[in-house]
Amino acid sequence: MVARRVLLTCVVLSCFSVFASAEKLRVAVAANFAKPVEKLLHEFAKTHPHSAQISQASTGVLYQQIRHGAPFDILLAADIRRPQLLEEQGLIYENYRKTYAIGQLALWSAISDDEISLQDLNDYTGRVALAGPHIAPYGLAAKQTLISLELWSKYDDNLIVGNNINQTYQQIVTGAVNYGFISYSQLLESKTGHGVLIDSDLHKPLEQQMVVLKHSENTELAIQFFEFLLTDKAQQLIVETGYQQAHKTLEKVAPAETPVAPKKQKAIQPEAKQVATAGLNSSTDYLADETKVTGSQIGKL
Repeated sequence: MVARRVLLTCVVLSCFSVFASAEKLRVAVAANFAKPVEKLLHEFAKTHPHSAQISQASTGVLYQQIRHGAPFDILLAADIRRPQLLEEQGLIYENYRKTYAIGQLALWSAISDDEISLQDLNDYTGRVALAGPHIAPYGLAAKQTLISLELWSKYDDNLIVGNNINQTYQQIVTGAVNYGFISYSQLLESKTGHGVLIDSDLHKPLEQQMVVLKHSENTELAIQFFEFLLTDKAQQLIVETGYQQAHKTLEKVAPAETPVAPKKQKAIQPEAKQVATAGLNSSTDYLADETKVTGSQIGKL
């Protein structure tokens, strides 16, 4: 009986030791990529057991937090500009600024029973939601799209502006506004209404870059995750969650034998489970397990 208790105590202490010794990776991520990064961290944990603290906000807000000393290890931004500024300011490690994904923009109505298109905005007289163009790259892309369509002056004073793309998503899904601009990845996750993928020629490319920060407390793990995101396995998962693959001219990104792309139906995006907005500074343990990461469920809107 005593031997059994001793054995049980050893097992408990062993399990505690595994969790206690797990390295922590502090990830600052642009709001549009909050859900995909959770899936990527789960996959990464199969070979690199760790705990993760995910902080999501607009790229502009995260940039300012980093400048003021926020304790992040790696930043996954939604643009090139802020990573470039951090590099110029000497806040990142040399050669650790790379593009990990190309974002895509979508127009969505959570309450529409019919398919929608950008042409609907010509006659629509209500309010339109988008993330703040000055802090959120997807909001800037939405503004550029409206300018390209010669509709910016029409909606300039009739916008509902969110702090980030996830806040914009909530404004649309709750019915506070009929139309809004979200990421294609969020559209894949939505299960109500109708949406349409926006031609990337209508806005500047949403090239999303990542950097390893010099004030990282776990630089080695941050670099390992950085390099993991450029692998074929990670790039395939990134594409499955609604992004285009990072440029193959980047180092460490080998051409995939079979490119994977999200299924489309006449450019109207498929239905899948609904997005849940992740909270700021949420902490999650990712220990190596048998969890399978799958892409979005494809269906008809």
